[in-house]
Amino acid sequence: MKSFRFALSLLTTIPSGFKDLPDEKTFLSSVNFFPLCGYILGFFCVLSFYALSHIFYINDIIEAIGITALLFLLTGGLHLDGFADSCDALMCSAPPSKRIEILHDSRLGAFATIGLILLLSAKICAIFILIRENEYWSIFSMIVIARFIMVFLIKIGQFYPFERGMGKEIIGKIPWLTVFVTFLYTAPCIFMNWDILITTIILILIVIYFNSRVKAKLGGISGDILGASVELSETLGLVLLTIKLL
Repeated sequence: MKSFRFALSLLTTIPSGFKDLPDEKTFLSSVNFFPLCGYILGFFCVLSFYALSHIFYINDIIEAIGITALLFLLTGGLHLDGFADSCDALMCSAPPSKRIEILHDSRLGAFATIGLILLLSAKICAIFILIRENEYWSIFSMIVIARFIMVFLIKIGQFYPFERGMGKEIIGKIPWLTVFVTFLYTAPCIFMNWDILITTIILILIVIYFNSRVKAKLGGISGDILGASVELSETLGLVLLTIKLL
């Protein structure tokens, strides 16, 4: 499956055998498999540690750091890089053209540094709490759901007109059918329990607001913004799952 192999090569460092430049059709159809890549990442990052915890004694905080580190390695830091660039571009006081210039600057600014520290701290702490409550499936589900949220943003987003890049091939161009298809096979994660369902609804509302703010600041979204949306959805989702009613 050419589109699946391309999606795997795009979102992960897992060998897929895809080496050619994709055509527009392959690029568009690859979006159908983004949450499936989340399932694969969840299997390697979460279920592997779940299995190891039944063989060896691993401190919960080490497990949380291990899952976060493995997720970083298997995605090649792609989404974290987009998140860092987005922090610098969106949080500075500048016109859209200057923000886009900052977005493409590979150097790490103050906003990016602070953002990464806060994001990774929140993610590790949330995973640690969920591990202590033996909610491995909640961690797994949020990795998958974050990729579905990205598909939703790809649909509702608009690529800024004076920019080039791979995002131009898919942002705002996929049909609602793609969102529906990805929703269908993400549904087992979304409807696993009420907490995850409510969290998913909250994340969808947040990404709608996020899209409107990014459009106001940049004129549209890009691949970096999509990466940031994955990290934000994943981390916010994990944090929300740790919040319980008294």
